[in-house]
Amino acid sequence: GLQTVGIFRVGSSKKRVQQLREEFDQGLDVFLDEHQSVHDVAALLKEFLRDMPNSLIPRELYGAFLSTATLEGPAQLDTLQLLLFLLPPCHSDTLLRLLRFLAEVARHAESSRDPEGREIPGNKMTVSNLATVFGPNILQKEKPGEKDAGALNFEDSAAIILVLQRLIEHHHSLFMVSPEMQCDVLRRLFQTDPDVIEYLLRRK
Repeated sequence: GLQTVGIFRVGSSKKRVQQLREEFDQGLDVFLDEHQSVHDVAALLKEFLRDMPNSLIPRELYGAFLSTATLEGPAQLDTLQLLLFLLPPCHSDTLLRLLRFLAEVARHAESSRDPEGREIPGNKMTVSNLATVFGPNILQKEKPGEKDAGALNFEDSAAIILVLQRLIEHHHSLFMVSPEMQCDVLRRLFQTDPDVIEYLLRRK
């Protein structure tokens, strides 16, 4: 689907998406191959992220993440990195994989040529377009279905897009803990919580 124009933006079949969702919810073996519509699968991924009981970026951190939109340069990235360190491990791991994937989709936004000179169409989904589509599904102020859920003011919408753009563009460095910070954390933990060190070293 990387060459599919408008992936994640073009509409899908609600009936087919619902059928796919029910199959996943029932724990069936769902095979996604060339017979499936790319747009149906893309819509299902967005729906999954939107309807998670606990959003990928916890709602408690919504305001903190949005506030980084007012920062610039290294200060913005440093603050985003510290906020990412606050995510529960399963949220952090899933978000990193999603951001890697979105960066890969964005790399195919422009048209290119294969070795024989034939044109390969781009999907037109730039980082900005992907941030616009995925931002509200990842950064949520309210739970889906709650009062005012989905009713974002313009400032919040713009901030969400900008924050997700930065996350996609810099995911490779934002999730990387510097050796200096690792040593500092391990030194402090050795004094306060030595049992935690083994767990952290396994995750490293």
